[in-house]
Amino acid sequence: MYRSTLLLLTLLTITIISKAQEAYGLEFACKNIPQESRTSLDLFPGQPLVVKDKYALSFDLSFLPFSSSYFGYIFRITDEKKQNIDLIYNVHTYAFNVVTGNEFSGISFKIDRDSLYHQWNNIRLDINTRAHTLLVTVNGKAVKSIRHPVISGHQLNICFGANYRKTFKTFDVAPMRLKDVKISAGQELLHHWPLDQVSGTVAKDGFTGQTATIKNPIWLRPQFTEWQLADSFSINSNASVAMNPATENVYITGRDSIYQYSCSSHTLAASTLGQPQGTPAGIRSAYDIARHQLYNLFPDRQQVARFDSGTASWSQSIDADAVTNYWHSNIFFSLYDSAIYSLGGYGDFRYKNEVHRYDPGHQNWDTVHVTGDFFTPRYLAAAGANNAGDSVYILGGYGSITGDQLLNPHALYDLMLFDVKRRTFKTIYKLKEPEEPFALAGNMIINSAHQEYFALTFPNDRMNSSLQLIRGSLKNPTYVKMAASLPYNFYDTKSAAYLFYCPQNDKLVAITFFSPKNNITKAKIYTLSFSPYGLAVKAPANERIPEYVMRLLLAIAIGFSLFLLAAGISAVKINKTVKEDDEPVMPTEPQQEAPAPPVPATTILPAQPASAVYLFGHFTVLDKEGNDITRLFSPLLKELFLLLFLHSLPGKTGISSEKINEILWPGRSVKDAKNNRSVNIVKLKSILDKTGAYTLAKENDKWIFHFDDPQIQVDLAEYLHLLSVITIDGSNIHRVADIVKRGAFLQETEYPWLDKFKADISAQAIPLLIHHLEEHAAEPEEVISICDCILTFDSLCEEAVMLKCKALVTLRQHASAKKIYTSFIAEYERIYGETFEIEYTKAIEQY
Repeated sequence: MYRSTLLLLTLLTITIISKAQEAYGLEFACKNIPQESRTSLDLFPGQPLVVKDKYALSFDLSFLPFSSSYFGYIFRITDEKKQNIDLIYNVHTYAFNVVTGNEFSGISFKIDRDSLYHQWNNIRLDINTRAHTLLVTVNGKAVKSIRHPVISGHQLNICFGANYRKTFKTFDVAPMRLKDVKISAGQELLHHWPLDQVSGTVAKDGFTGQTATIKNPIWLRPQFTEWQLADSFSINSNASVAMNPATENVYITGRDSIYQYSCSSHTLAASTLGQPQGTPAGIRSAYDIARHQLYNLFPDRQQVARFDSGTASWSQSIDADAVTNYWHSNIFFSLYDSAIYSLGGYGDFRYKNEVHRYDPGHQNWDTVHVTGDFFTPRYLAAAGANNAGDSVYILGGYGSITGDQLLNPHALYDLMLFDVKRRTFKTIYKLKEPEEPFALAGNMIINSAHQEYFALTFPNDRMNSSLQLIRGSLKNPTYVKMAASLPYNFYDTKSAAYLFYCPQNDKLVAITFFSPKNNITKAKIYTLSFSPYGLAVKAPANERIPEYVMRLLLAIAIGFSLFLLAAGISAVKINKTVKEDDEPVMPTEPQQEAPAPPVPATTILPAQPASAVYLFGHFTVLDKEGNDITRLFSPLLKELFLLLFLHSLPGKTGISSEKINEILWPGRSVKDAKNNRSVNIVKLKSILDKTGAYTLAKENDKWIFHFDDPQIQVDLAEYLHLLSVITIDGSNIHRVADIVKRGAFLQETEYPWLDKFKADISAQAIPLLIHHLEEHAAEPEEVISICDCILTFDSLCEEAVMLKCKALVTLRQHASAKKIYTSFIAEYERIYGETFEIEYTKAIEQY
């Protein structure tokens, strides 16, 4: 009985959550179009709304990212006295202002830009016409309450966006999205317009049937469920594709041109190359986000060409007549070691499970020796890296156990994890074999925070195929279909499909290639509005369940649950009565209380600072509440922050705009680079506002940055201070060790300009730490701790290795000491190409 109740409530909850996750709403056409084409939502086009003393207006709002201007009206309320209450967005203060009559009311509020662009934000106005008061609440937090004589009308007209009424015409519309507009009185909901249609120029109130009229509507539901063909064109060669996640530009490379699709402006631009580039069949592209570099790769010949945007040319030519043996392999860039990897593929009647690695820093290829679970040879799989870039997930594909195409080739439905750091494969799970077999587009999107993936599947047994977006779990073998399918001509090696995610624009981009003839590629670019972080989580059903049906289901569930609960209680009472009648009553003895279990001792840890920036180990930033906000730093914003912060350290004079442009936007025009810099500094400030007070200003034509709040802990600042004040007895050495224990300075962060900073920090620390060990007698444990700090900076520091081995010997850990020494001489020979000449026993004695 209780299981039935639980099942019913669970199903109802899933239904409610499913509906709550739908993507719907109304987008407003605004700037750069004629006034008569801008969007207006008039809630009461016929008769005005009649209110008594109190009423409330609430709605969910978000802004379109990357609009040319954000100034404009959100709504305008007018009454029978020709008075107005407006909500506008002020571009000068980046704030919303409430206007009463002809003046600012004094109510102003800001919404964090990341939330404003990518989340729904609830805004509510509580109005008392008798007391003439107005209270604004944003996302559940009261902003301010004011008293004003204008707040007195009882017959209201309410318009969102453009207002076409004669007396109060306004055409300055903010670039916004709107949904779930509600009007209530006290606790009673009077009107609700979900704005969940797919078409039409009217919206019905689910309670009274009140019809709101919409001029020039742009409905969101079709944008989140129907792929839009953004562009289609032909390339006179084989083609490859890669995306720069920082700018959200997709590059399609051809023999004599590079096409660049901007997800921000929804435009395609073509650049003619200075000289033709070889594009062999099966050529691949990858974007190095650490070096901001586009590469063309041909693993078969171990050839790599680097693109120079300044000269519009490639660094070398690739053999144009070659044909790959790694068709439909998976290519990805790893942030962990700043290298490009290629997994699997197909060629010469064999499926592959090889892993190839290209290191742009040293410009060398190698085949990776892998361990762990067996990676079945395959192609037509999807691959996507996690946020840290140290692991990649591989889903499905087509292949065979032996790799031989003649021996039982079949579709694969396993999800595997390739650990870049450990170079191991691990099988996570296997999907249930579907009724209709499918293969996958070359890459997938990984949402690490929610442990889910998004990928494109397609039947690979027909030419007139179609791509279907799915959303699956990284933990459990489940997935669901999302949105409508899009057409895809599949003919094995003559076709390819790729999926990219643009989080700043809330878009998915799908690229399809089809080569009906040799050296001719038909490319198509599709886009889908998509945001798993706020605006949309899963595709909506064809028909939205009406509000009254949802209420009825909820009422039935609650009533049935109460009935079952009452029945259960009654059954328990009956059973208890039977027991009391059937069993003899035994005399009771006073029961002693069981002794309380001993409370385990707790270790009191030092309080972690609420706001902090950690540069040793993995780059980490905590906000004022101690929440980890590192994920908010895109690769570009992270590098911009480090440029500003490190060039503002003591002894540094800042960094010029020209230097920032040269590093982050090489080859761009001055105007273009300036615009990019301005946009990203604004984004960076919105993130840094969460950490506390700071200064970011231009002094003597150079950017200077520093934190003003002493409560913000910055490990590098403390580290540099400790090194400058280390006392003769070395009393601060332990704190230095504690800082460095997190790991090397900016571990796994590699930029060419950063090498000097890393070298300087190592050069400062190593001599001081070694000097301390030489001048002060210390316990073996302390020696090991300090040596570990030194080895963090320089893994081949002879003094630190030998002193650590000697300390381990003192502690009678001979095996550990010998293992460290053996690893050291092997690495020494690998790096320097010569043998370390001092034997183990002599090395220990010498130090």
